[in-house]
Amino acid sequence: MACRAAVLLWLLLGAHRPADAALLEANGNLSCRCAKTTATFIPPRMYDSIEVRPVGSSCRRREVVIILKNRKRVCVEPNTPWVKKLLRDLPSV
Repeated sequence: MACRAAVLLWLLLGAHRPADAALLEANGNLSCRCAKTTATFIPPRMYDSIEVRPVGSSCRRREVVIILKNRKRVCVEPNTPWVKKLLRDLPSV
């Protein structure tokens, strides 16, 4: 019994390491659309549309998805300067 308690405590405390927290974040956000993002600039002439998904209960991070004219979906990092400017320049709905 004491051994089980020690193992359980070790597992609980081990989950607070940054690497494990990232795994928990990835596994806990099942409704997030972006598994990975890019910071690479995408020229506006290639855009068909832009989707912005705010932070919510289903996904703990803001997601910006650019749909290209060839229908490819690209998740971009919302904290890069060019994406911040793009979002700032979008008309408010």
